[in-house]
Amino acid sequence: MLSEERKTRIKHNLFDVPHGFDPIVAINNAYIENKGLSTHELLRAKIDAATLDAYPVFIDPDDLIAGHRPLLDDSEEVKNEREEARRHMNMHGQINGIASSSTAHRVIDYEKLLEKGLAGVLNEVKQKLAAVEFSDPECADKRSFYNACIISLEAAIRFQEKYHAEAVRLLNDEQDPERIKELKNMVAALENVPKNPARNFREAIQSIWLMEFMANIIGENILTGRPDNYLYPFYKKDIESETITDDEVFTLIEDLYFRHNDIYGSWPAALMVGGRKRNGEPNWNELSYMCIRAIETTGLVNPSVAVCYNEAMPDDLLTLCLEMIEKGYTRPSFFNDDIAIKGLKEAGVSDEDANYYIHSTCVELTPIATSNILVATPYINLNKGLEYILNNGEKIFGNDFQRYEIKPQELSELDTFEKFYDATKAMIENILKGELENIQTTVLFRKRYSSLPLVSCFINDCIAMGKEAANDGARYSFIYPCFPGFINLIDSLSAIRKVVYEEKRVTLEELRDALKGNFDGEERLRAFLLNKCPKFGNDIDESDEIGKDLFLYINEELKQFNTCIRNGTFHPSYFAWIMHGVLGEQGSATPDGRKQAEALSECLGSVQGMDKNGPIALMHSTSKIPQHYGIGGIATNFRFSKKFMHEGFEQIKVFIKEFMKNGNFEAQFNVVDQQTLYDALEHPEKHKTLLVRVAGYSDYFVNLAPIIQREIISRLEHDGL
Repeated sequence: MLSEERKTRIKHNLFDVPHGFDPIVAINNAYIENKGLSTHELLRAKIDAATLDAYPVFIDPDDLIAGHRPLLDDSEEVKNEREEARRHMNMHGQINGIASSSTAHRVIDYEKLLEKGLAGVLNEVKQKLAAVEFSDPECADKRSFYNACIISLEAAIRFQEKYHAEAVRLLNDEQDPERIKELKNMVAALENVPKNPARNFREAIQSIWLMEFMANIIGENILTGRPDNYLYPFYKKDIESETITDDEVFTLIEDLYFRHNDIYGSWPAALMVGGRKRNGEPNWNELSYMCIRAIETTGLVNPSVAVCYNEAMPDDLLTLCLEMIEKGYTRPSFFNDDIAIKGLKEAGVSDEDANYYIHSTCVELTPIATSNILVATPYINLNKGLEYILNNGEKIFGNDFQRYEIKPQELSELDTFEKFYDATKAMIENILKGELENIQTTVLFRKRYSSLPLVSCFINDCIAMGKEAANDGARYSFIYPCFPGFINLIDSLSAIRKVVYEEKRVTLEELRDALKGNFDGEERLRAFLLNKCPKFGNDIDESDEIGKDLFLYINEELKQFNTCIRNGTFHPSYFAWIMHGVLGEQGSATPDGRKQAEALSECLGSVQGMDKNGPIALMHSTSKIPQHYGIGGIATNFRFSKKFMHEGFEQIKVFIKEFMKNGNFEAQFNVVDQQTLYDALEHPEKHKTLLVRVAGYSDYFVNLAPIIQREIISRLEHDGL
């Protein structure tokens, strides 16, 4: 385990010492020198190679694993040089090979990297290039792709050699015996990996991190995936041969976690443990425990650790996970392994690939080493549909959606709730058509003009097909539209049914006018909408049935869309990142009583503060929805008091098991009291590392926008189930 003194130094460097490198000058120079190349893939490879070649090598005195951002050079000369390069590049936009095919939501084939090394993959690519037949109508495309891969892989090997040379230099200058030992281990690892196959645990963890670091430098977040799976054979071999100890392994995992916080900041960098191996066997081992324990011993926001829960999960590991949550670390989140696998198979993913997925930042599912998946693409506030219906086809407030025009019905014609509900579905279809048409254009652009050869080398089936991941090379190319505010829509429809059609308290016109005025002068109506109308998440059938029906309707509507790329199908997601705040500010007040500029609902649970019948009732509501269809990601937030988390610890364990048994997709927890949150608002400098669960991911509370801070504070803190 890393010493407390060392961890204090590391955290000081992360938070208080400026690090970073802007590669814009190298990119600009590479563009100028190579813009005459015949294809965008070759130009992109040259740009990525120049970026890696220009990147300053830096090894911090506390690093055990190489791959660290350098100290920031912010001199006027350097800033001016970068600004001039940026002006030049801005003239060219995202064309001519500049565009990256980054998704920021995928994991490469680390097993292949560890088994073959960069040199082995380079040899594979060269063999494929030599075998291209001139009679193949795609021969020119394939040759371009393979040559781009060669340029990129060779640059990655040079990058390793730079790091090895720097580690040797530091070793030769070092006087401290303990640091000499650490540097010797680093030098030995960098002498071999990632160029060659990893031979032991130290080399394996160094290999995967340097690859992840290089990808980040060239603009892609490839994420760590499931290290307790692919690192375990190295761990087991080294432990049995007594060439490493458990404490040394754990210390390397801690250092890996700190490296995440160096390059990702608060971007949720996914790491998942447990679940199953590719062959379907349960995967729980010593590394699973270490990856959970390191959440506490490092204490920072990254990595975004999650557990693939299945019935084979050891009970003491579940206990350890809940201890992390009780202590306020907000992680791990729990994913229902059976539901995730079922949903991926339903979407056409093979059995083997479905077993081996990742939550690629928040809660969206990405099959590992096979994906070109676009997450939260786009974010859509379907409550806008209610604005269009109530206001003669026009918005009431804020931004419009791209939508196909349909002749709005007169409100007088919507004389039954069934007619209003049908009009809502028609408007949802209308919004989806407009928004997803734009996404189809985005996919076409990515297919024609974007690439990232180094990453595509480790995405199946790119090398086999001779195609970039964004151009039919990846096995799966799903698109995940995301629907923040979905629960507001359910509650709004429930409220309209009650106040307009059943109790006839107001007309549709009067409701519209109240929304236009943001409930000014309509406090009694708003109070009724908030407190007397059915709310999803309380096990009330009349609202839950609307939720289930709309969920299935959206899922069926998405099936009519596809794209120009192989397996380019659409699948829904129900979380928000921070977009429930952004979209809440852009939309009007809603008929559930939410005021304009308040955040929308952030998950598939309840509107903030409306789960008044408790977590079990909320579980019953969500269980009525067939959540396996939501492979785009479903978050369900729970907030427990510290007192109940401690006193009801065993009850919460049982609750999680029942939550999963009832077919729910994901659960995540906040355990932080109101007083702490309010104090963080007043004195943010005292709470720099206060962690909270937002809407699918964790972040530092003091870094969040005020609208999101208020939204988190508004969630009910439960003292029981």
